[in-house]
Amino acid sequence: MMFSKDDLWALLDDTPSTGVSIFLPTHVRGAETRQDPIRLKNLAAEARDRLIETGVSRQDAEALLAPATALVEDYEFWQHQRHGLAVFLGGAQPRHYKLPVALEEQVVVRPGFHIRPLLPVLARDGAFVVLTITADVVRLFDASRFSLSEDGVADIPRSLDEVTGLDDDYENPLQAAPVNRPNIGSVSVGKAQVYGDSPEDWRKGRSVEFMRRIAAALEAHLANDTRPVVLVADAGAQGHFRQQTKLGAQLAGVIETNPEGMDRDELHAAAYAIVRPAFEEEKRLAVERVEARLGSGDGRVAITPQDILEAAQAGRVDTLLLAKGEDAEADSDASGDLLDTSAVETLRNGGEVRMLAEDAMPKGARAAALLRY
Repeated sequence: MMFSKDDLWALLDDTPSTGVSIFLPTHVRGAETRQDPIRLKNLAAEARDRLIETGVSRQDAEALLAPATALVEDYEFWQHQRHGLAVFLGGAQPRHYKLPVALEEQVVVRPGFHIRPLLPVLARDGAFVVLTITADVVRLFDASRFSLSEDGVADIPRSLDEVTGLDDDYENPLQAAPVNRPNIGSVSVGKAQVYGDSPEDWRKGRSVEFMRRIAAALEAHLANDTRPVVLVADAGAQGHFRQQTKLGAQLAGVIETNPEGMDRDELHAAAYAIVRPAFEEEKRLAVERVEARLGSGDGRVAITPQDILEAAQAGRVDTLLLAKGEDAEADSDASGDLLDTSAVETLRNGGEVRMLAEDAMPKGARAAALLRY
């Protein structure tokens, strides 16, 4: 399950007087996976020492950190990791999230929780949909730059066998002769005339109807949802689907292959390569709009942390651009805290957050906001 805005709200609503936030990189496979529990153990020990420095007794510190210590010894837990792990302790309940982005090792002990490393996961950086089709299985995925998560709930046909109302068996209708022609003697099957669909036509009609139903179900599922769609299917299936779909330009591209021959990482990489140019163009246009408004004196733009925060809290921020990179992400000064809060308020009020390389930001700013009014 992907880390969501609801998870962020839960963390922000949980405000312990002493909260512990632990971040570490993890590994999906390979020998490095054996180092991940050791890394968490060391970070938990660092958190214990920091708690004791603040006046917490050793016994209370170890009790607070017990859920992290339990994870260290949980062999099964470490067999199913992503690229980063975030652990939050001290609130109403312990929380941990497996994240699709690599995280720097970090321990923060303070009132509430430290959420800055989570923001890239929620930034609008390539939300799209992947549809894979074979006769045996149809899959739908919610995807972003960082992750690919299967949607097993969407009401779409999942296989050709599940589609009702289609004949499962071909019956070859044979007739020896037209009804008005006299039939003299016996007629062998080899000389019989075939009336109705040939086996090839029957299979094609069945496939076309299957694709029609998939297309209709997907369009209903994506009603009012403008995310681009990437289709992965063989030549025949994708041809029939494109004839039946009404997605138009929302169908961003097609990968012509059997999706069952791709693992999850390969599928994600191939699909993101199709939509990435459009997402990069969206970022470029946002920067251009910021610079145009600054140049023309248009008041619907903010670039100072305090102005951005005030606009975000008022629900005026449509798009917030934040610089990514080690300096911006590790920055812990007062303006950095203001920008963290601005990002949260922007998301809470239905705006978008986009992360850009520092050298791509408008006029070298650390942040810039396009305002609704």
